[in-house]
Amino acid sequence: MTSQNLPAGPVGPTSALQLRQQSYLLQTGLARPDTTEEVDDALSIKDVLRILGKYKWILLVAVILCTAVNLLRGLTTAPVYQSTVLLQIDRASARIVQFNRDVDPYQEDDFLMLQTQYQLLRSRSLAERVIDDLQLDPARGRLAGVAPGAPVGKAIKAAAPQDGWLASVLAGYHRLGKPSVDDREFLSREALVGGFMGSVTVEPIRDSRLVKVSVSNANAAQAARIANAIAQSFIALGMERRGQSSVYAKTFLEDQLKGTKAKLEESERTLNAYARTNSILTLDEKTNVISQTYTDYSAALGRLEQDRLKAEALYTAVAANPESASQVLESKTVQAYKEQKAKIEADYLSNLAVYKPEFPKMQQLKAQISELDTRIKAEVASVLVSIRGQYEAAKKQEDQVRALLQGTRKEVLLTQDKSVDLNLLKRELDTNRQLYDGLLQRLKEVGVTSGVASNNISIVDQASTPLFPTSPNLMKNAGIGLLAGLLLAVGFIFMREQMDDSIHQADEIEAKLGLPLLGMIHQVKKKMAQSHALAMLTLQDPRGAFAEAYRSLRTALQFSTAEGAPRRLMVTSSAAGEGKSTTALALAINFAQMGQRVLLIDADMRNPSQHKALERFNDSGLSSYLSGDASREALIQDTSVANLSVLTAGPQPPSPVDLLMGPRLLELMNRAEAMGFEKIVIDAPPVLGIADAIVLGNQVQNILFIVKAGSTRLSSIRDALRRLRMAGLMPLGVALSNVNTAATSYYSYGGVYGNLITPEAFNNRLARPVTPLGGALQA
Repeated sequence: MTSQNLPAGPVGPTSALQLRQQSYLLQTGLARPDTTEEVDDALSIKDVLRILGKYKWILLVAVILCTAVNLLRGLTTAPVYQSTVLLQIDRASARIVQFNRDVDPYQEDDFLMLQTQYQLLRSRSLAERVIDDLQLDPARGRLAGVAPGAPVGKAIKAAAPQDGWLASVLAGYHRLGKPSVDDREFLSREALVGGFMGSVTVEPIRDSRLVKVSVSNANAAQAARIANAIAQSFIALGMERRGQSSVYAKTFLEDQLKGTKAKLEESERTLNAYARTNSILTLDEKTNVISQTYTDYSAALGRLEQDRLKAEALYTAVAANPESASQVLESKTVQAYKEQKAKIEADYLSNLAVYKPEFPKMQQLKAQISELDTRIKAEVASVLVSIRGQYEAAKKQEDQVRALLQGTRKEVLLTQDKSVDLNLLKRELDTNRQLYDGLLQRLKEVGVTSGVASNNISIVDQASTPLFPTSPNLMKNAGIGLLAGLLLAVGFIFMREQMDDSIHQADEIEAKLGLPLLGMIHQVKKKMAQSHALAMLTLQDPRGAFAEAYRSLRTALQFSTAEGAPRRLMVTSSAAGEGKSTTALALAINFAQMGQRVLLIDADMRNPSQHKALERFNDSGLSSYLSGDASREALIQDTSVANLSVLTAGPQPPSPVDLLMGPRLLELMNRAEAMGFEKIVIDAPPVLGIADAIVLGNQVQNILFIVKAGSTRLSSIRDALRRLRMAGLMPLGVALSNVNTAATSYYSYGGVYGNLITPEAFNNRLARPVTPLGGALQA
């Protein structure tokens, strides 16, 4: 049989999906530039649980490790004791020097006063006083070895310009981190004061005048002693500040009293001289009369303006619509005219049914109606004239009062000009007299109260020696460790998920690739496929999840085209190691189990694997046939699986793609079908990197694309699909391999039905002779 007489195999698109997308295949340069769709990136609770289940061990280890480290750190840390003294801070006493409205801000704002006291408790002066009182510093705070203008230490010596730019930068960095004084005694004092201030905690009690002063120390008794010393020193410092302010106030008042007395005498003499010179003894009474007159005129003008505005508004309203004005409606004359008019109009309407409008009687009624309209208009006009007269009278009266007001205003201004200087002198005299009286009164009060010191701070509870340390707190350390572990683990998981752009879920196939999902193959434990190829599990464990997954994939392929499962099927992927060879063999076994004669062709001549899985020789194979070195009959080998034959890849040729581009591959598939093979499954090389899969796809057309879950990058898958589209190829669908059952929402029934047959019974069935389904049908 020659190739010219062989029937041509299917070379066009046969699947429903391919028929729908045939228009795209005709324009490969513009075909579907991007098949991806917008995907909602929002994480649902289900996604979060899936991610937590995926990284549960990382999360658990991180939490346990951080918690253990923090607990060990707490157990190895020296204990610290804390002692607390409770103080009550009442409202501060009034200032000794207080003039009229000069109020102590502490009296008005309790919050400001309390905040000031809290800061005083944290002040350096109080800390140094307690340190000196308790003799906590052996040096007693002496500052020695630092003279004014002397060098302040080696740290400020800048590098010379000739040392270079890098040396200058390093010298500047050292200057920032070192003190400006070399005196060790001074530095020791600073360190002691800083540590003391850091060990003191001031904690106000909410909604009260109480404050807790806590001291932390490695010695429990020392902590209580320091806390009580802080309270007593704070009270003493407050008393000293008040006593110093009293002495200062008394001296200040005496000095100010002398100057104020001299100013008061000078003001009295100046006022008397000005009054005698200008003869203005009765100026006050005249000024009061004129001012009162001006005030009366202003009030009268305001009332007249209101009356004029009302009259003007009334006139405007009546002029705009005189017939609807209340004055017109209330006019008895207008009402009488309107009643007569209504009666005549009623007679006219009643006679209109008998007489025509041109009848004399009807003409007479019309004339009477017109006469009444004229009288009504005249009466309305007279009302409008009356209202206008009221408006003009109000306006004239307003103008007269305004003129009088302007004249009175000029008299007031002249009088005020004359009394300005006198008022200034009187005010200065009154001010000096009040100031003198106030200073004299405060001076007497200071003399009486200077010996009495008021205190607004008291100790409520003295500090006692604590029984147990406050630090380390194991529960707190455990909580911090737990939180730190969670944060570290979540951060790591977040980064891992963000950097992982592979496909994990089944719903991502159609959303991101625009292709239908034909099947999912779950992960298989390594111990289940140690002795044989992974695809042989379909025979070894026919009721397992692995075999069920490929049966489901086989069923999906049967509905992928209008004619059923494709007679010629190529299995490929974007890169190696994604399970395409396993899928090709497993599908071939599944089709063979249906009683169909299946030919498995290993077209991956660069990395063949089917001869190893089926334990067959690879001395000759596809490469031998394509190069013309062997015949078809000598190449196809039977396998241990009934109805399944295999054509191995054969020796690796120098250029596999050149062999695949020839006509012999198509001739081979046509001859295989003529020999009775109902299904031809081709294990093709990956798409990326080489052109073998593209050449094969143009001769087979029906393509199954394999994607390895959690491994294959989305960019690689899209690049591979783009190459297929550019070649005018469209896969039937995608099979997702290596799916983690714990990370997917799809479940198999392998675990439910896997116990229906025992291993012993299964081995006994395998030992029986198997009759091919095709042979049974022939019998």
